[in-house]
Amino acid sequence: MEHLNHEVALLEMRKEQLRIHLGSMPRASAEARRVRSILRAMNVKIRTLKRLARAAGVMGRGKATLH
Repeated sequence: MEHLNHEVALLEMRKEQLRIHLGSMPRASAEARRVRSILRAMNVKIRTLKRLARAAGVMGRGKATLH
């Protein structure tokens, strides 16, 4: 479960970096669209990892992994 929490923390830090980068570019640019797409995917992965971590902690089945 700690591995999942660590991965969530890393993703959240990277997400913040991308948000800062996004703020420095024109809103309609191709790069901005790409970054927004990456941010959406990261949000989905973060939510999924948090759910897995919560389930692993509650059910006591050890470390849950994403494949």
